[in-house]
Amino acid sequence: MFFLHAPKLVLTGSSSTLRATGDRAAALGAEVVVVVEPRAAGDGGTAAADAVTAACVAELDGFDVALVTVCDAASADVDLRDAAARLAPALRHGALVLVQSVACIELEGRRLAADLAERSGLEVGRHFDVVGLEGDDVTWSTGEEGAETARHLMSRLG
Repeated sequence: MFFLHAPKLVLTGSSSTLRATGDRAAALGAEVVVVVEPRAAGDGGTAAADAVTAACVAELDGFDVALVTVCDAASADVDLRDAAARLAPALRHGALVLVQSVACIELEGRRLAADLAERSGLEVGRHFDVVGLEGDDVTWSTGEEGAETARHLMSRLG
């Protein structure tokens, strides 16, 4: 799944390093969209802000790679459910979704994969892959091709 064109990347999550990652990806020739999740203090965000962000991703007409960062394992389930809602409208055949965290969140990541499959009608492991990363290291995946691509991308973006 190495790209013959400049890949389109969607970066989303709660990490402060997303913009720096986006800058490195853009320097490598990738088309990058950074989705910063606006959250109001104490309420987990607003429906209006969530709708705007979801519409932004849905208008992408697909993406090659989405990098979803999770800073806190305690909020992983909520963060990944939000990511599924944002990414599913733009999910296409051949897409790769990377879930990056500092701790293992495989259970939550596999729920993200199932949620994306249900929302998009695509089959995980066949039509798209989800790969878990701890830092830059692949710890689990729904397909070996996705894991190999993730290793390549992280070596380039690292």
